[in-house]
Amino acid sequence: PAGLARRARAAGPSGAPIVLGWVGPLSPPGGYAEGILMKDAAQMAVEEVNAQGGLLGRPVQVVYADTRGQPAEGRAAAERLVQENKIAAAFGEFHSPVALAEMEVFHRYGVPFMACDVWSDEVTAKGYAEVFRNSTAVSLIDNTIGQWMAAAGFKNVALLAEKNDVGLAARTAMSEQLKTKGIPFSVVDADPSLTDFTAQILRYKSASPPFDFFCTEFSEAGAYDLIRQARELGFAPTARCGMYNSGGSAVDPTFWQNVGAAGVGLCTENVGLAQGAWNDKTHAFAAAFKKRYDADATGAVMESYDGAWLLFEAIRSAGSTDAKAIIHALETTNWVGTRGQYSFSTEREPAWHYHQFLKAPLTIIQYAERNQPVTAAPILWPRAQATVAYVYKPPA
Repeated sequence: PAGLARRARAAGPSGAPIVLGWVGPLSPPGGYAEGILMKDAAQMAVEEVNAQGGLLGRPVQVVYADTRGQPAEGRAAAERLVQENKIAAAFGEFHSPVALAEMEVFHRYGVPFMACDVWSDEVTAKGYAEVFRNSTAVSLIDNTIGQWMAAAGFKNVALLAEKNDVGLAARTAMSEQLKTKGIPFSVVDADPSLTDFTAQILRYKSASPPFDFFCTEFSEAGAYDLIRQARELGFAPTARCGMYNSGGSAVDPTFWQNVGAAGVGLCTENVGLAQGAWNDKTHAFAAAFKKRYDADATGAVMESYDGAWLLFEAIRSAGSTDAKAIIHALETTNWVGTRGQYSFSTEREPAWHYHQFLKAPLTIIQYAERNQPVTAAPILWPRAQATVAYVYKPPA
C-alpha cells in the first residue's frame, strides 16, 4: 500500500479539475501591463499547487478572462465563467468599476470572489458574503495620505479627482481627512477619459495664495498625461509644489516610459510589502518571478499570487468546493503569504471593513531619480518603515 501511495503521488492529481476563474485587463484600454503580470503570477501559483498534488486529489485549472478595463466586459466575463466554465471561485481584477460589475454576478450565483487589486470601499461595503478583498481600500489609503500630508506640513492642497464612483469616493474621503487636520484645500473633478489637463493645472498654478501640494486621485489612462503636463507647465512636482498620484498608475510597469523625467519627485502609495518586512515566501516568489518574467513582483502581482493561494488554502481547509464552505474557510483563515499574514474582518461597521484584509501593506514612496524601481524608491511613511530621514523632499 505504501508503494501504491507513492506511485499515486508521483503520478500527480487526477480526475476532473477544480476550475477557478481569473478576471483582469489583458488588453487596452485597461491597465493591461499590470494585468498581464497579475495573470503570470496566478499561473505560477497554479503550477505550484499542481506540482504539490493539486487540491483534494484533483488538478487545479484557471480560466483567464480579459475584461479590458470595461465594466460591461467584466460583467459578461463573470457570466461566462459561472455559466460555461462552472468555476468554484474567482479572483483577480485591477479596476474597481469592473470589479463592482463582476461581483454583482458572483453574488447572484453565490460564487466566492477574491478581489485582488481594487480599492473602492464599495467592493466590501456592499456586504456580500461572497466577496473578499486581499488588497487595500480607499479609506485606508486616504487616511494614510492625510496623516502623511499633515506630518509633512503642507499648508494649501489642490485636489483633482476622476469623475467616477471610485474617484468621487476617494475625493470625499480625502476631503474629510484634510478638514479633520485643518489643511485648506480646493477640489476640481475631471472626466476619466480626459487627456488634456491644461485648464485645471493652470487654474491651480495661478491661484492665490499658492498651492504647495497637488494631490491627484486619478488612475485612468490620462494619469500619465496629467503627471507630464503638471511638470511641463511648471506646477508640480516642483520646488514650490509637491505632487501625489493615487490609484496605482505610478507603480505600473509602464510608468517611467510614459512620464519620463516628470516622475522624479512624485509621491504615491505602494501596496507591496516594504522590502524590510519581506518574509521567506516574499523573497522566494520575488526571485522566481523576476527570473521567469524579467519583471519586478509589484504589490498587484503579489496580490494576484496570494489571491490564488488564499482560494487554494480555503478549498483545502474546507475539504470541498462548496461555496459556503469556502467562504467560511476564508473568514477563519490565518494563512501567511507574500504580503504577510492574512485575516479577513467580519465587522460590518464601518461597512467597508466586511471581508477586508485590514492589515494590507501600504507605504508612501517618493521617486528620487528617473527609472527608479518601486522597491528602490525612498519610503516616507509610515515612519516605522521609512528608509529616509525626511518626511518629504521637494524636487530640486
